[in-house]
Amino acid sequence: MEKELIRHYSLLVDYLGHILGPDYEIALHELTSDSNRIVAIANGQLTGRHIGSPLSNRMLAFVAGKLYEKQDYVLDFESVSASGKKMRSNTMFIKDDSGELVGLLCINFDASRYEELSARIMDLCGSAIRPAAPSGTRLIADEGDPSEKVEQHFPTSIAGATASIVTSVLRQYPVPVDRLTQDEKMEIMDVLNRQGVFLLKGSVNYVARELHSSEASIYRYLGKLNAKKQS
Repeated sequence: MEKELIRHYSLLVDYLGHILGPDYEIALHELTSDSNRIVAIANGQLTGRHIGSPLSNRMLAFVAGKLYEKQDYVLDFESVSASGKKMRSNTMFIKDDSGELVGLLCINFDASRYEELSARIMDLCGSAIRPAAPSGTRLIADEGDPSEKVEQHFPTSIAGATASIVTSVLRQYPVPVDRLTQDEKMEIMDVLNRQGVFLLKGSVNYVARELHSSEASIYRYLGKLNAKKQS
């Protein structure tokens, strides 16, 4: 992302942070060929993140799946704050003149206190009041897509982001890693690739250790997956 663009959006982050107040976290992510990180943030206490923190699991999946080629933003999806509170999130894809993704502007809203207030009102008024459906909702994939059921979590470090995703994927295989077949390792690599883990710096080395494989083998798996995608 060009310096002037970063300056422009950083000012917007600061402005929105003051206008919207402490229940809203606003974060600007810069995306480059070898890294992704927060370069400006307001009210980061909501997720515990700071400048330098990596993309969340949902953002990695959006970028890896090239969702930005189909739409300009994603509205109103579930997240979980640093303290475990439910949040609602919105993301705008920032593109350059050629349509390449260069950044993300994310707004995360701590809806927990309003949900509590809504619950109290419902208790008082009974079934006479029904909560309105959230406005601005935009579909990001087919309703049957299981990835839509995944909540967004906010890692504060690249190592933490990588470990969280890899651990959750390996947990689906009750077989010890050294007993995984080549096909099973390929399945795991496919899932990790679709979840965007290889967008994180140092992830190849980490995945190689966790799968008891060499880095060369991991790159070979990725080459096969990319070739299959292009065929």
